[in-house]
Amino acid sequence: MRYWILLLGLLSSFQLAAVEVSGLYEVDLVANSQSADDRVQVMKQGLFAVLNRVVVTDDIAKLPVVQTMLLNAGQYVKQFQYAALNEQEAYSEQTARKVHIEFDEEQILNILQKNQLALWDVTRPQTLVWLVVEEDSAQQFYNADTMPDIESAFNLAAKVKGVPMIFPLLDLDEQQAVSVDTVLAMNSSKLLAASARYEVTSVAVAKIAKHGNCWQGSWAFHFDGKVKQWSGLCQPLRASVLAGAQGIYEVLSNYYAARPSTHH
Repeated sequence: MRYWILLLGLLSSFQLAAVEVSGLYEVDLVANSQSADDRVQVMKQGLFAVLNRVVVTDDIAKLPVVQTMLLNAGQYVKQFQYAALNEQEAYSEQTARKVHIEFDEEQILNILQKNQLALWDVTRPQTLVWLVVEEDSAQQFYNADTMPDIESAFNLAAKVKGVPMIFPLLDLDEQQAVSVDTVLAMNSSKLLAASARYEVTSVAVAKIAKHGNCWQGSWAFHFDGKVKQWSGLCQPLRASVLAGAQGIYEVLSNYYAARPSTHH
């Protein structure tokens, strides 16, 4: 009986913290032009990005079924739309264009399931991110209102990897319980206690620091009673944040993936 009570508690916790991720089968890219070759290339890039969000394996590029799908990427396209890179740009088929592609979810899933691949569906847990930003020797909590570039980088990373991320409210009670130093010290007990109100199953503790023209991220990811830590290279802001999202994706996708012979 205690086992079932615990199991039901874990399942209800996941349901509270889980959301249905929209746009897993859509991508926004830039094509060099509207030529047939560039159209084919951007469709391949888009399909590869989509497969990277749903197929759970070490390197999807090595899978024969993925290689075959990429050779025929166009047949999985549901909608394909060009748009100007900016409003002032003069129209020309030879200039770079923004591209929005929507892929056929049902067709893609049918192929992947027939090939017995591990897949992560659209219902995914939210990760609470305690984030400290260091810039010009000043360290402070992330604030979306005053840090639009960082907000944009996290929104993009969440979309690219399909991992929903939320941030603490940092209201008065929270600021009294958790300081910047608490995050920098990665004080697990205080941070996890403060995270309880959000009813999430995963908590990321992160610092991103600007060094000259690049950003370096340090991460500690708490999930399923374990902690995974990693530090990234110093690289452009979006790439640095994406590396953090990749680490979160790897842990969660391996746990929640539906496998042909294994069920969570």
